[in-house]
Amino acid sequence: MSVRNETDTFFKGFVGGGWLGGGSLDDEDFFAGQVKFSDTYSEIDGEGSVYVTLDVGQDFEVGYGGNLVISPFVGFNYWQESIDAYGARCNKDQVGGAFCGPPGSTAVPFGTKVINNKSMWSSLRLGTEVTARLFDRVTFRGDAAILPAAYLLNDDSHYLRSDLGPTPNIEDSGTGWGYQLEGELKIDVDDNWTVGAGVRYWYAETGGISEFIESRTEVDLEDFTSERFGVFGNVSYRFSTF
Repeated sequence: MSVRNETDTFFKGFVGGGWLGGGSLDDEDFFAGQVKFSDTYSEIDGEGSVYVTLDVGQDFEVGYGGNLVISPFVGFNYWQESIDAYGARCNKDQVGGAFCGPPGSTAVPFGTKVINNKSMWSSLRLGTEVTARLFDRVTFRGDAAILPAAYLLNDDSHYLRSDLGPTPNIEDSGTGWGYQLEGELKIDVDDNWTVGAGVRYWYAETGGISEFIESRTEVDLEDFTSERFGVFGNVSYRFSTF
């Protein structure tokens, strides 16, 4: 959705989501000194993503006849991803399989849900949108935004780890940074209807704190990174109100 008034101030935003139908998750655990005592492979089957972006900004025509428009903006992005992982197959670790078993052995059947992970980013966006009319009915639109403040809340649930207590067992939090890039080609079907397709890439990272909820133990979160790349399409209708 995009709305502009007679002073070329605009508000734009979108809401989206998706689901996960497959994939894999490797779960690694370490003793102090970074000795890996467990490394397991699980199959992902379920959950997905939800995201919301809201921006407000101002258009500035810099090309002849409005063919090039630069539009700085400030906004907000919420980005949530959640996965369900099933089963556990042992990978090679550094303690000879003392906790999981020999590499390749199945510790938990793949019909059993073992992990849910839910990461939630809330971010300030500062960026610029560029709109360039390439041909009579073809327009390129791109925007780039820096996320100078990206707050993470990540819930980690290990359903078979009774030593960790009720789920979610571990909560990660921190404030970091990131960036978001987007490019789209749009074709005007007529004076009101437009179709478009494009690509989108998001990146965010942070350090912070990992808290083990049951024991109320906190340790440093050294590095938490999320990336998302995807393609999208849209159909829009433009109202001529002024």
